[in-house]
Amino acid sequence: MNLKQIAMSAAAASAMIFAAAGANATVVTFDDLVGSGTLTTYAGINWAPGQWQYYDSSQPPYNPSSNYERVYDFTSNGEFDFSGPVVFNGASFSGYPDATVQFQLSLGGSVVWTSGMLSPNGTPMFLASGYSGLVDKVEVLSPRPDFFVMDDVTYNAGGVPEPATWALMLGGFGLAGVTLRRRRVAVAAA
Repeated sequence: MNLKQIAMSAAAASAMIFAAAGANATVVTFDDLVGSGTLTTYAGINWAPGQWQYYDSSQPPYNPSSNYERVYDFTSNGEFDFSGPVVFNGASFSGYPDATVQFQLSLGGSVVWTSGMLSPNGTPMFLASGYSGLVDKVEVLSPRPDFFVMDDVTYNAGGVPEPATWALMLGGFGLAGVTLRRRRVAVAAA
């Protein structure tokens, strides 16, 4: 195996490990809630008290993207906080087109990113945050917060691979290093 093949193999292995780590997203569907009510702390997320409500009755164009439950905020731009830093992927929205929505993401009290904008309609659409860094607070901005619903809030906890994943990745890099070292020693001896 030549140096280029070793490097390509190590890069491919690390890409697969990071892809597998990123595939473990948490999706908050709200589907275990029944009826209607107010969210406070739910699914490891602190929902701004009194802002976020949930319900399960049919009301087009406020259609859920999974099963029946979805959340809405008709008081202001809704926000929610994570108990620790996460990589926030996005959420699904439906409602009226003039209730454009976008995310404002913060970490440690500082705004780090503002997403693109989505004009919802009766078909739930996913708005990706477009940011791969860590955040601990999400604010949903809209000129008409009472004309959209949100569902399937998606994030990756911590944003870094688990220790076992790191061990596999570092072991792979170590093996590539040993192979490269043996090759250099063999070439030098020849």
